[in-house]
Amino acid sequence: MPLSRILKSNRGSSLVLVSVLTVIIIALTVSLRIAAGMIMSSANDQLNQDQAYELAVSLGNSLESRIINPDTNTGAAAGLELTDGAELVDMTGFDGMPEAKVKAVVSKDGADRYVLTVTSNVGKAKYIWTGIYKGSLAKGYKKCLE
Repeated sequence: MPLSRILKSNRGSSLVLVSVLTVIIIALTVSLRIAAGMIMSSANDQLNQDQAYELAVSLGNSLESRIINPDTNTGAAAGLELTDGAELVDMTGFDGMPEAKVKAVVSKDGADRYVLTVTSNVGKAKYIWTGIYKGSLAKGYKKCLE
């Protein structure tokens, strides 16, 4: 049978219709899979950002309380001593966060001003917490608001 007669008689049209529907279903399935992967990737990035924030803020607040207030539980006369270039904390890997890193470093800013910088990394996310203090170990440290 010539091709023109097959096309005119609608023979094979159901096969074409099934093929088109199959292609549409496969395309929709692939696009849904890609969209779900992008949503999960975005959620994981947000989780890493939240964990980096929590690590930096928690460590920063903990160190700040030890800098400003002496540790009365151990009977220490003063809190932490701030010296230029001091690395107070450098830790990696935490429960549930094996890719996490946190580091606290002190730098001097002026005659008696010190900057405490806490940097945390979780995956590709990074957060930096900063505290500025004025004073000395003998006189005590006070937090600067600037």
